[in-house]
Amino acid sequence: MSRTFVTLVGLYEANGFTVQSSLSPAHFPGFSLAEIPFTYIYQGDVRMSNGGGIALSEITFLESLFTARSPKNIFVIGNAFGWSTLALGIMCPNARVVAIDWCPRTDEERGLEVTNELAAVLGTDIVAVKGKSPEDVQGIVGKYFQEPIDFVLIDGNHSPNQLRLDFEASKSAAAPNCIYVFHDVISFGMVEAFVGIAADNPHLTSSLLFRTPSGMAISYPSELESSLGPVVNAFTETDERVRALHKEGRERLNN
Repeated sequence: MSRTFVTLVGLYEANGFTVQSSLSPAHFPGFSLAEIPFTYIYQGDVRMSNGGGIALSEITFLESLFTARSPKNIFVIGNAFGWSTLALGIMCPNARVVAIDWCPRTDEERGLEVTNELAAVLGTDIVAVKGKSPEDVQGIVGKYFQEPIDFVLIDGNHSPNQLRLDFEASKSAAAPNCIYVFHDVISFGMVEAFVGIAADNPHLTSSLLFRTPSGMAISYPSELESSLGPVVNAFTETDERVRALHKEGRERLNN
């Protein structure tokens, strides 16, 4: 059982919100595959933010990753209503977590407020601030961290170009041993951009995480392979199975 998930649900519900998370689209026809498996916060019948948070299996991935290596300075691009940001703080209680969101809607402004309020309830070193990537990354990292960042979750504007901009901005403020995790890479058609990042950074080991509902991805220093490799392997799929599944899927669609 994920302690982080249980803690998060209890935290939001104790503060007047309802959590909708990690549901199967097969159980709720008519909903998008890129929507209902993830986490959304409600107050009554009102969804509090357009953006969602990571799913239960993605929390499990991060918990497993942090068992192998626990970061001290975590940077998050894309806060929405705080679920993923708070999850990272719960998983890494000795880390500083700073999240940014450029708040294109008032929902995200409220999300920053709620994130900071719930962080205070937890007693964790979490802060969510308004900021835009890549323009504000260097300034915010310099202001809120005393050391270079060593873990980044990129979950902002889901476009191929923005993914690369977010990565480069984070990399410029990161320690050499930084781990980069990208959300929604497969679901939002950003695989080619991620492959480009991997090709341009051969010192990093990069992998798509097919066993996460959003199709997350990860890049990490190759010298961490002995500790992180087994975790990454558990959340991806072999090339052979990926090819076989694509082939069978095309055949089913054509029949």
